[in-house]
Amino acid sequence: MDQKSDYKLNINKLMTLTNFEYEKSKSNPPGFHLERVEYMMKKFDYPNKNQVFIHVAGSKGKGSTSNLISNALSNFKVGLFSSPHMHKLTERIKINNSPISEHLFNFYFKSVWKIVEIMKEELDQRPSFFEFMTLLSLVIFREEKVEVSVIEVGLGGRLDSTNVITPTISVITQISKDHTNILGKNIRKIASEKAGIIKNKIPVVTSNQVKNAYEIINHTAKKNKAKLYHSKDINLRKITTSSKSNLEQNLLFDKYRFRSYLLGKHQIENIKTAIKTVEIFLQLHSKKINWEQILSNLGKTKMIGRCQIVKDKKLTFIIDGAQNNKSSKALIGVVKEYIKNLDKIVWIYGGSEGHESLETLKPLRKLNPKIILTQSRIPKAKKVEKISEEIKDLNFNIIELTTDTYNAFEKAKNILNSDGTVVAFGSLYIAAEIVEKIENITPEKYNYG
Repeated sequence: MDQKSDYKLNINKLMTLTNFEYEKSKSNPPGFHLERVEYMMKKFDYPNKNQVFIHVAGSKGKGSTSNLISNALSNFKVGLFSSPHMHKLTERIKINNSPISEHLFNFYFKSVWKIVEIMKEELDQRPSFFEFMTLLSLVIFREEKVEVSVIEVGLGGRLDSTNVITPTISVITQISKDHTNILGKNIRKIASEKAGIIKNKIPVVTSNQVKNAYEIINHTAKKNKAKLYHSKDINLRKITTSSKSNLEQNLLFDKYRFRSYLLGKHQIENIKTAIKTVEIFLQLHSKKINWEQILSNLGKTKMIGRCQIVKDKKLTFIIDGAQNNKSSKALIGVVKEYIKNLDKIVWIYGGSEGHESLETLKPLRKLNPKIILTQSRIPKAKKVEKISEEIKDLNFNIIELTTDTYNAFEKAKNILNSDGTVVAFGSLYIAAEIVEKIENITPEKYNYG
């Protein structure tokens, strides 16, 4: 069997596992079992141990921060495990900031898939999709002799499958209300779940936090005798925004000037967090800090669907995975900074179950948005009728409800008549589907369950 056929077969096998990212949870909260993950690790000689890890949790910015750290450490052989993927599953496991090949995926999948058979026989259970992917990534990083791996939490922290690792550093990006059906209804409860990644005597780097979240993080760090470092200690400021392409911002860290393709004030906070993490990491490993090289590497970071701006003649597309109140405010900040005519915008929004559409869309009220509601192709996508009902008190000008993101894209373009801005946001799956249309990408299609 050729590699592509083998890969497709393996992906189909993988999609038979319960996937809380894509599917509505049958329990509330869903069943997260670290004991089961530990059992899986034991069967493969503990790939969660004796490796160098950086562990990243948070409500907003953890994906960007994880990628920034990974790029900044490009002088090492660096691994990155993150989620979700945008177009192809191998995007979740990167070595040297590139997705692993289908060949490499197939090679390790064959041996790691044995855990499904073992668990069925010994426990009468199967691992979840994310549990399996966590195991697979750690095995790959160990066998490929990766020097340092950045591991992004899937959901929460305390009970997340990735929390079986013992990192060199734990990182907590900004915390806000998100996944309230699973993590808790208020910031303190959510922060407690995120702070669950803090380990005994393992240093912690935190982004700037609201008071209630910081109190929990600080308390948990003290309880675990973990030294707490702060992104606010990093002196970083924006100097200019590119005038030619409007696709980058120029930043100054101490005496070092560098560029970033990640746009918006919120990304400056993520960059500060990444810089602080890299600084502490290199100090812990007694490595010389070459800031010029580190910042140059960090500046190469590009993220699909994170305030991504694409220009096509007179049309501008802004695509973002903003799916909570703070993230949508950050998105609006980018829109106001880069778009002169706010009247010529069509907004496309689609969310996932577990996220509060009303809170996400509230910041748009002052903009009187023309909005199209849609839903992604994943089973967990929130129905457009449900979104419409949730936001009815906002009295938005809802142009259309559609169950197809591609249709929403074409509708928005037609309304603007090739002159204006389309802002697509909500879940990262919406962002991915919009990017597919813009860049003519054929994504992987899955049979769920």
